[in-house]
Amino acid sequence: MPQQIRSSLAIAGATAAALFMGAGLSGAHAQQQQQPVMPPELTQGQIETFADAALEVRQVQEDLNAQMQGAPDAQEVQQLQQQAQQEAQQAIEGNGLSVDEYNAIVQAANQDPQLYAMIVEVMEQKAQ
Repeated sequence: MPQQIRSSLAIAGATAAALFMGAGLSGAHAQQQQQPVMPPELTQGQIETFADAALEVRQVQEDLNAQMQGAPDAQEVQQLQQQAQQEAQQAIEGNGLSVDEYNAIVQAANQDPQLYAMIVEVMEQKAQ
């Protein structure tokens, strides 16, 4: 189970990045994603909020992957990707985070093994 959650965190981060980078967002927004602003320390509540959002983003990506397999053409794939982008953004914002905050936490977790482990633990608990 831990490996699945670790993969989920990586997928959730990669999914958000893939969904929001070059997907019709303004250049200024893309620049902000490259240099995230992160509070010095995350609270347990912020980690739990992120975990909720990450699990939802992962589900959006899984749904997108399944739908894309049955897509008849590139136009349908593009429409599905746009819909997934909106759903991922709603999942993130619905959990009280901005897309920039979410991406900043993903980046921080990738750079801080201790934070990463804390997030994985919370995601494991929530996935049960």
